[in-house]
Formats: sequence, structure tokens, C-alpha cells
Amino acid sequence: MSEQLTTDVEHHEDPMSHVPPGSIWPLLATASLTIVPFGVVSVLGAFNATHWAIVGPFVFPAVGKAALILGGLGFVFFLMCWCNQIIREKTISHDVVAQQKDLQLFILLFLCGELMAFGAVFGYFYHQRLYVEGFGPAEGMEFGGPTVAYATFILLFSSVTCEFAHHALQSYKVGLAKALFSATILLGIAFLGFQGYEWGILIQHGFIPVGGSLTDSAVASFASCFYVGTGFHGLHVAIGLVMLFMVLMRLEFGHFRGRRHFAVLAASWYWHFVDIVWVLLFITVYVVR
Repeated sequence: MSEQLTTDVEHHEDPMSHVPPGSIWPLLATASLTIVPFGVVSVLGAFNATHWAIVGPFVFPAVGKAALILGGLGFVFFLMCWCNQIIREKTISHDVVAQQKDLQLFILLFLCGELMAFGAVFGYFYHQRLYVEGFGPAEGMEFGGPTVAYATFILLFSSVTCEFAHHALQSYKVGLAKALFSATILLGIAFLGFQGYEWGILIQHGFIPVGGSLTDSAVASFASCFYVGTGFHGLHVAIGLVMLFMVLMRLEFGHFRGRRHFAVLAASWYWHFVDIVWVLLFITVYVVR
């Protein structure tokens, strides 16, 4: 009987039965995310209201703030709806192995896209480093130091706890997995705290591209690269924390059964990716500079 059930699962009539139906949520999430950059650019003042006389001098900045808020909230909401749909659809698959392979391919392609985004940041940094004289922090400025070293150690150690948590779950040690995932989340929050503290110190000393004490355009350009690179990475750390928190909550609800561990795998791979990017960013910003 058991053998017959196995045969039915592996040789069902529709070999694509593990592929879920189409979804509107990815399109809506993408549309919301597309709005955000326009809101950011508008709020920063890059779109001068005088260039848009038809909308008046005061309306356009308000529209920019609305686009930033609504786009950001819409992206988070639609992304959560998409995740909810995936979680519900996974339980009705007739072919768990094929389903998991497709989901793993998805997260790999997603990480490749993320790598391209960070590649643009690194490419611009090294272009400026090679062709702009004086590109770097101001002379005599204390840059980096113990704060960055502590943050780096914390993030790297969080990658270790995340990996052990994944292995603990695969060994059916749910309690240990919960503890290690909780430790990973706390370490990630501590990393963001150190990064925020460093930003606060630098901003207090006028190390900002616009409106600060930087008069050298090359130094101001370096400051722009620094905040874009570290800020973009910090955003990804925050996203990784949300993914880890969702994994922890689903562990509490007992969602992970048998071979269906994709959410754990995705969060783990994403967290390791964030750690690797930080190592490259650390070398680029604090060593190569």
C-alpha cells in the first residue's frame, strides 16, 4: 500500500501539478516599489517645482511624500499577501521534491538580481576611486574604527547561528532552532544599532554630501557612496530580519513538516548573502578607500 501511494505521487498524470496558478501580487508589489524612487527623488528636491508649473509650486513635493509613503506601505502589504499565498499553495502540491527545487531556483535567481544591484554600487565606487582624485574621507577624519569592527563581528557571528539553526531544524530539534533563530535576529538588530550609531557620529561631524561641512566635491562624492552602499545594505539586513522573524513565528505555529523547509532555506541563504555583501562592502569602504 505504501509503495502504491509513493508511485501515485511520483507518477501522477500532470507532471506540472506542483506549479501554482498565476498571481496578481508580484505585479502589484513591483508597481508599488516602482513608485518609491520617484517619491524619494521628489522629497530630496531633484524635481524642481518650477519645471512643473502646471501643478503649482507646492503641490509636487506633497505628491512626492505621498508616493514615498504609499509606495512603501503598498510594497510591504502586497509582498506579505504574496508570501501568504505561497505558504497556502505549498501544502496542496502533489510533488514536494519538484516544488522545492523550483522554489530554490527562484531564490537563487532573486539573489542574482540582488547581486546585480549591489554590483552597480561597487562599480560606481571603484570607478570614482580610480578616476576621481581625492575620492575618500576628509584628511584627518576618524573613519571606521572599533564600532565597525564590532558590527562586522556581530553580523558574521549571526551567520553562524543562522546556519546552526537551519541544521537544528533539519535534525528535528525545533527548540534549539527557535533559540538560534532568536539569537540571529537579536544579533542582526545589534548590527543595525551599531550602524545607526556610526551614522549618527558621522552626521554629527558634518560628514554628509549636502548641507554638511564637506567642501571638497570628491569627499562629498565618497560620502554619497558610503551612505548609499551602507544604507542599501542596512535595508537588506532589515528585510532579512523580517524573513527570520516570519520563520520563527511559523516554527511557533508548527508549519514546517517533512521536506517543506523552503522558507527556512530562503531566509538562511538570504542572510548569508547579506553577510557576504557586508564583507565586500567593508573591504571596499573601509580598506580600499
